[in-house]
Amino acid sequence: MSGKGQPPKIGPERYGELLALLTANPSMTAAAQAMGVTRPTLYNLAARNEEMGAAMKRAQAAARARRAHQPSESCYVNNQCRTPQCTAAATEARMRRKAAVPAPATQLQRTPYELHVGSTRVNVYALLDDDIGGQPLADTA
Repeated sequence: MSGKGQPPKIGPERYGELLALLTANPSMTAAAQAMGVTRPTLYNLAARNEEMGAAMKRAQAAARARRAHQPSESCYVNNQCRTPQCTAAATEARMRRKAAVPAPATQLQRTPYELHVGSTRVNVYALLDDDIGGQPLADTA
């Protein structure tokens, strides 16, 4: 049957290059782009040649294993990784951010229940009364 159909876009002479790309980065899309072919071409190659397909899977697994787990706050948040290393990394990152935020220059001198009305401070509970300082707030019937 040789001689019929289109020749393969990736021949055996380029298998080493493909495996090196997949070992560096497990993305089939990135490998296809670097090889100048489409992603389905790589999947077709893996389906046609079982040995090459198995080698491609091993290369991808090796790349994923190398970069699979690097303890970080990002891994803790995005991957919901709760290993002690990622938990410690996330805690440390939060502490660094909190330490980098400067404290307020002055503390508020009033309680949360006080408002400034003109130049005087008025307690919000006093507003519930009908008058402030002997003056009614509104006409009452």
